[in-house]
Amino acid sequence: MKGLRISAGLIVAAVLSAATVALLPPLLLGIGTLWFITPPLGLFAAAAILLRKNALLMVATILVVLAVSIMGFWHPVRFSPRQERQLKATGYFLKGQTFFLRGDYSQALTSYTESEKAGFRHPWVAFQRAYCYNFLGRSQNAYEIFALLMKDTLLAPLEVVHLNYALSAMKSGNYKQGEQAFWQALSYNLQPGYCYYQLGVYYRVSNNQTKAEEMMTNAHRLAYNRSQCSSILGSIAESRRDYARAEEFYHRALRENPENIAVHVKLGSLLFREGRVSDAKQVLLEGVRISEWIPINFRIYAMLLNNLGFVYAEEGQLAKAVPAFKQAIRVDSAFMDSYDNLAHLYIENRRFSDAVIVLRAALEVNPGYGPARRTLDQLLAVPEAGQPQ
Repeated sequence: MKGLRISAGLIVAAVLSAATVALLPPLLLGIGTLWFITPPLGLFAAAAILLRKNALLMVATILVVLAVSIMGFWHPVRFSPRQERQLKATGYFLKGQTFFLRGDYSQALTSYTESEKAGFRHPWVAFQRAYCYNFLGRSQNAYEIFALLMKDTLLAPLEVVHLNYALSAMKSGNYKQGEQAFWQALSYNLQPGYCYYQLGVYYRVSNNQTKAEEMMTNAHRLAYNRSQCSSILGSIAESRRDYARAEEFYHRALRENPENIAVHVKLGSLLFREGRVSDAKQVLLEGVRISEWIPINFRIYAMLLNNLGFVYAEEGQLAKAVPAFKQAIRVDSAFMDSYDNLAHLYIENRRFSDAVIVLRAALEVNPGYGPARRTLDQLLAVPEAGQPQ
């Protein structure tokens, strides 16, 4: 109980400090520009109190803000228009930093852009904008900014600039520039595990499996994202029809990270295709069990449920296969394979009207989905397809 009281007190102290820093200076001093600056500072003050777990910081913060505000009230500072613009630009930048720390990259990008428009044209603002672009999937915008920053003799040697330039180049389709940048980063010894991994992903997409295998092996050896490296090495082995080695890699990936649900999907699918239905079901059910208590990627979870539906259907357990496919559709309504598989399961069991309902639902989500349209047209040509069973 004592710990709870302390936690509650810290929260109150943090809120009071944030409110004091955010509201008092602009209200007492009457400087409108401060509204762009003090709220982010208030959030920083609150974060400091909570992180340091020291309520005395509240007293110090409030006293300092009061002293500065009172002095400013009795001896007001007059800002020139240029200084007002600089304060406003700084406020937008701090606001952007606050959004960035919260993971709200869209709002952070807006604030950084406003900061530059207001005259704050420091290269680091441009870097933060590019970083946000990368997170938001706007890789070409990020690449263009990072390419300019790489020409800055002060910023180019920085590890974070170089690696983000390389990544944005890859993601925006400027593959040769990205490949060259990652190899250059390796020569500088900048996060070699990360560089090998990204190069491995690139070579895999480029269908250079030998090079991809080499890069992923190097990344795994350097302990970078080992489970994912093992998973990709398993996929490479599977593409070569070396199923025994693929299974070894997938099992290793799960030992390294049992929560890597995508590996449950891959391994379950591999075992199913090899006719090891019972083993496949065990792997998939374990993936479902783990998914219940960790954050999940909905598409991967839908694939997991879809594959489980396949296994149940193979075992003749229609009562379990249908709910598995339906749950996959609920989890990710845009994953069209689940509609296809459920519809074909209904067709195999002569439940034609149920299949029609599923296919029409698929076309509501994706009107241009050809397989559902063709199957539906074929079904509607059968007289009993439109009749309830």
